[in-house]
Amino acid sequence: MLGCALESREAVFAALSFSAASGSLLIINKLCIHAIPAPSFIATIQFAVCTLFCLFLRTSGLAAVDGFEREKVRPYLAYTGMFVCTIYCNMKALQNSNVETLIVFRACCPIVVSLLDYLFLGRELPSARSFASLLLLVAGATSYVLTDAQWKLSGLRAYGWVGAYFCILSVEMAYGKHIVGPHLGFTSPWGPTLYSNSLSLLPMAAIGLAASEAETVRTSQLSTGSVALLALSCVVGVAISFTGWYCRSLVTATCYTVLGVANKMLTVLVNVAIWEDHATPAGIACLAGCLLCAAAYRPAPMRRSEDELARGRGDAEAPRDDDGSSESEALLAAREKSSAQHAAAQARIALASEGRRSNYPTRL
Repeated sequence: MLGCALESREAVFAALSFSAASGSLLIINKLCIHAIPAPSFIATIQFAVCTLFCLFLRTSGLAAVDGFEREKVRPYLAYTGMFVCTIYCNMKALQNSNVETLIVFRACCPIVVSLLDYLFLGRELPSARSFASLLLLVAGATSYVLTDAQWKLSGLRAYGWVGAYFCILSVEMAYGKHIVGPHLGFTSPWGPTLYSNSLSLLPMAAIGLAASEAETVRTSQLSTGSVALLALSCVVGVAISFTGWYCRSLVTATCYTVLGVANKMLTVLVNVAIWEDHATPAGIACLAGCLLCAAAYRPAPMRRSEDELARGRGDAEAPRDDDGSSESEALLAAREKSSAQHAAAQARIALASEGRRSNYPTRL
């Protein structure tokens, strides 16, 4: 499914749930920013609502939500820094460029994440097919950039926020897979959801204050529609946070990244219908090629340990006799011959015992 091996029904359900939330939040956030041009304010409200909802689930006992523990908070502080920067860069990119620009840069993330999978998460390097798909993805992304109107008008400056989003997100994807692993002992995905949102509240609020967004919000005319959009974004924010951690715990980091890229196709189609700043037809074609290449990626298997590799090499590396058989094969044959001889000896002893008993007189 979408280039990723989803081997259980639970993984399929998690992937579909995450896709539904992810595919809709980008559009809703774009609408929110049009109504309220304060990205960090919107993100802070979303974090606060998700945190309060997790605390409600914990106090009411409706779900198993882990409390705050020092051993778990420490790794999530580093993740929070990347998470907040990613969200803010995402919002600024949406404010300064079109949706397709953001999506195609995200489509390049599996390249970096697959290397991080190899370096830090114990995966093999991509196969020849997967490597080819990633190279084609880069070619498609480059073609898209060259046909994008904002590149022609502003050059690199139009892609500053998107470039920062790409770099930080790639590292975040790999590190997020690490901290959702079993070594931290979370009882459910609600634990990572609470940690990531609650720890992100203050940093994101500080960014908003530094960017003078308080004044922007104060002078904005909040209509009923804009408030409704903000409320809807909070609901979807809770959904994408939970389903994201749920899905991440069941699939590889690269598969999770590819899945997030592939389900954006619906976002592109909706964007073309809603906004005037969508890409040209040539850009859309390049974008479609990028998404197809990303979807063609196959996650690499886990690397085998040194002991497993030694066992796997075993017979192939064993010295050969004149007849071509290895030393281990000769030892195995000798053990089988010895076992057969032992079984035959036991059978002869049993027959001899029966013969002796048959010569004894029967006792009355």
